[in-house]
Amino acid sequence: MHVKDILKLELGSSISIFNEPFTYVGHAQIELDGGHTIRWLYDDEGRMLAVAPQEEELILFRELDEEVEPEDEMILLQGKEHEFSYEDAGNIIEIEGECPVDDEDRLMFSDYQAPGGGIVRLIENENTGESVGYVGVHVSDDDVTEM
Repeated sequence: MHVKDILKLELGSSISIFNEPFTYVGHAQIELDGGHTIRWLYDDEGRMLAVAPQEEELILFRELDEEVEPEDEMILLQGKEHEFSYEDAGNIIEIEGECPVDDEDRLMFSDYQAPGGGIVRLIENENTGESVGYVGVHVSDDDVTEM
């Protein structure tokens, strides 16, 4: 399933990612400081599908149960070292459905990547001061199918 098809999903619809159901219950559209727009789709089980249309990139995240803090641009999680790879910031310009953020929130996030491809994303909401961590993996078009 292509990125453009995923962005056309309607609330309540389900897709399969890695052969597991993902029921789309809400999204946040974020305008990054550099001008690009990304979208985070949320499911009914606390997962987030990060969609970067310009790069046609998909990353499936689940919220971490534990707090993680970077140390020397690295995060140690479940015995794996995740090295700093990317950071950005942006403003929420649209939300729909169930989302853990509000309209006009400003978010800063940073990604840390493990050699095997796992990703840790730390998100800080500048408006509320809340921070949350996610762990995720890259998803290819072939890993996403209609249900």
